[in-house]
Amino acid sequence: MPKIEIEVCQVGSTSTWKEKYDFHEGDPQAWAQAMLDRFNSTLRPGENPRELVSVEVLPEESQEHIWRKENVYTIVRGSQVYDKMRCERCGVTGKRHGLVSGVKRDSEYRAKKYEKCTGHV
Repeated sequence: MPKIEIEVCQVGSTSTWKEKYDFHEGDPQAWAQAMLDRFNSTLRPGENPRELVSVEVLPEESQEHIWRKENVYTIVRGSQVYDKMRCERCGVTGKRHGLVSGVKRDSEYRAKKYEKCTGHV
């Protein structure tokens, strides 16, 4: 899911801050302005309205697992030779058989939801 980062400030102020949001579809600038308009329409007495300074569409993060070898030495069990692997971002585990083959996820992570890295388990 793409993300946007908006920079906002209170009306009349030069002090700004940034906020990140998941962005679904359409024009990011229009979406951010509509969100701020909704926020400003719900202000209580004494609260200051906010204005939009800028909108930046953030690059999408890779959804591929980043596999790292867990064991020091390659494991040999009978006729099987493999390395234990763990995704450094989400913690999904698997085994790599051979040097150039892909990683086969362990049974508890075989579900389709683990095909791509989400950044957390």
